[in-house]
Amino acid sequence: MDNQHIIKLVRNNLVHQQLWDDVEEAKLEDTDAWVLRGLPPHKLSNDDPQLDHEWILPIELSQYKPGKLTLELMDKIFSELKCRRVTLGIVNDDGTVVYYFIYKGLHKPKRN
Repeated sequence: MDNQHIIKLVRNNLVHQQLWDDVEEAKLEDTDAWVLRGLPPHKLSNDDPQLDHEWILPIELSQYKPGKLTLELMDKIFSELKCRRVTLGIVNDDGTVVYYFIYKGLHKPKRN
């Protein structure tokens, strides 16, 4: 998962399109994965108590297939980051970036 092109594309999307602040790259020690950490301009979910820094895992759409993004990898990421959720920044081959939350364990459904 050490693909600097994908990491740069997601970082640029966060900074210039989504208007995040303080976006930084970090390599996780127990894995070969890279993550981004940044501050969004607003809360990402109504369930969030306050605005806080978020963790983003940039991946290619092809890595989302079975065998690349595993539960074991996500367990390692959650244990190292010590956070309750990670946002996947999934990049398509045309450069489109979509974001999905992955929560550690069970998560109560959103309130409407």
